[in-house]
Amino acid sequence: MTTQEQIYNWLITGLQQSPVKFSEVFYYDKRDKQFFSILMTDYFLFDGNGELNKDASSTYSEATLVLLTDRIRRINIDPQIIAIPRLGDTDEDYLQQADSFLNLNAINVDESTIWDVEESGSITFNLK
Repeated sequence: MTTQEQIYNWLITGLQQSPVKFSEVFYYDKRDKQFFSILMTDYFLFDGNGELNKDASSTYSEATLVLLTDRIRRINIDPQIIAIPRLGDTDEDYLQQADSFLNLNAINVDESTIWDVEESGSITFNLK
């Protein structure tokens, strides 16, 4: 499978997400030219200021934590981070919707990548 096919599959997966269930949210970072997703549990790693929470730990690598911190801080304030629309299970032509999303946001799949995060990881919280 080519990189472009992987990106389209990833993007279609993001488009098919339910608009009311948010276990994972899909984005594109124009600065880094990279598609990525954030698991809702990842937010528990951070305090209200976007700093790593002292009462939480993770098996994520240091590089992943640095990038995750940067992206979570930027999601709501940086126009370079674009949320993938959540269409849910509809009769939409997802390939056409993917093309439309790419065109409207001037995203070149030949210059883009998908963020490859560790296959598995864990997050531990110290609840007091």
